[in-house]
Amino acid sequence: MTWRPIPKQMLYCTVRHYLDGKIPWKITFEVDRWPDYTAVLWTHDKEETSVLAFEEGSSAVFLHWTSEDCLRQLLISTSVDWTRPVLLVAFPLSGLSILREHLENQGLPLPAAEDMFPCDTAYYLHKTCPSLEKVDRTDDKVTVAPLQPEHSHLVSSTWRHGGTPESEERTHYHITTFPSACVYDQDGNPVSWILLNYYGSQGLGYTLPDNRGRGYFQLASKYLISTCLQKGYLPFLFIEDYNEPSRIIHRKLGYSWNEAGRCAYIRLNKNKFKSS
Repeated sequence: MTWRPIPKQMLYCTVRHYLDGKIPWKITFEVDRWPDYTAVLWTHDKEETSVLAFEEGSSAVFLHWTSEDCLRQLLISTSVDWTRPVLLVAFPLSGLSILREHLENQGLPLPAAEDMFPCDTAYYLHKTCPSLEKVDRTDDKVTVAPLQPEHSHLVSSTWRHGGTPESEERTHYHITTFPSACVYDQDGNPVSWILLNYYGSQGLGYTLPDNRGRGYFQLASKYLISTCLQKGYLPFLFIEDYNEPSRIIHRKLGYSWNEAGRCAYIRLNKNKFKSS
């Protein structure tokens, strides 16, 4: 496997899931020109914002481009209302100066540092996943299987951006629609998990504090990697800059990343998020 532009991979997964009927809401795709497009923007119907965005009232927007000029053109021509709350999902930092230029030309505020969540894009570029038996863990009294719908509240409540009814609804949707992996203790209680979301990235990975240091997250991750490879997905995820423990674990799992994959989740018009 080779490196791919991450927005292109998210576009592929979104279109695949949309055509498979796994995304039941309307998605709008816009291009800079047709048929030989060089930039794509896609966003979902505003009625679904509570399910898909970090914060209620924001529209999640995705972008993929191959040159600065086509990005500029698409930002101007798109039907997106840039004056409303917008969450740019995994926006490549290589386009940040173009985004700022566009916002300044529109007379709109630039995102503050606290409204940007920089990440590394970590890829699993191997064709196979090592056996689950090779994970170094302290006991064998655990099982690995997908998460169940009744775990939505637990998963949502442990997510950094979760803990709300909208987050729980979003989590329930992903658990019931896409692959996931969970380590269960001998009593059948979930102790470590990771999910796949609708645009293809892995996320919401977490291990309950009393169960850390036992290799459980590696076990869950290897299970999900294997599932993704079997289903034809390229395993990838976003690691926020603050999360050094996650970076260490995923390097051990065989993930890699480089400067070209730097991106950020960016909130625009933050002051309007709660009032819209």
